[in-house]
Amino acid sequence: MERDTVERLRAEASRGDYASMARLARALYESGLGPREVVRECYGVDFPEELFVLVDAGPWPPDLLAYFTDQPWQLAVPPELGGPLDGYEELVETELLLLARDPDLVPLFRIPSPTPGRDDRVICYRLDDLRAGRSTVYGLATGSHPGEVRDAAAVRCGESMLQVLRDAHLGHLHALEEEARWPGDRGAGSVHPSEIEGTRECVELLRDLIREVDGRR
Repeated sequence: MERDTVERLRAEASRGDYASMARLARALYESGLGPREVVRECYGVDFPEELFVLVDAGPWPPDLLAYFTDQPWQLAVPPELGGPLDGYEELVETELLLLARDPDLVPLFRIPSPTPGRDDRVICYRLDDLRAGRSTVYGLATGSHPGEVRDAAAVRCGESMLQVLRDAHLGHLHALEEEARWPGDRGAGSVHPSEIEGTRECVELLRDLIREVDGRR
């Protein structure tokens, strides 16, 4: 990839336009960079190892209780794994809304509420934290509709993305197990053992990924 082309794409790239970021990422991969370097070039900061560990796992396991944003995830998927893909529509409106409100936020995924009528949560990094080498994550309450963000500001909710994901799945697992023990949990709408087992497998996967991150330090 010609250096002039990369520089032109860099000048055109905007976090408010995923397609422009994907074009830059593809050019950077073609120039010989790896995922960590590509994401750093796109954002100007190093991202925590946990992001790349989760990408390596799937790129992200479909059974996790999370809906992932296009950025930074798709940018971290190298061409040999099929990335960066064209953008999805799932969280685009939410991404753009949060970016307009607070450009320091890096939305990562939405965790759906296991309880009907309760708010979902969007989990984010902050660029300032990433520059300081911290993987702290922040959450905002959202509705289930695109672009529906209810909190005015992001609130710190954990030391790392994987820990927040693990805790969310643990909470969901405990809720399923408690519901399954209820005498009235029978017939249509009851908790199926496979649902409990699938959630338990997600918890174990996330624990394994956390251990892998710790092992890479």
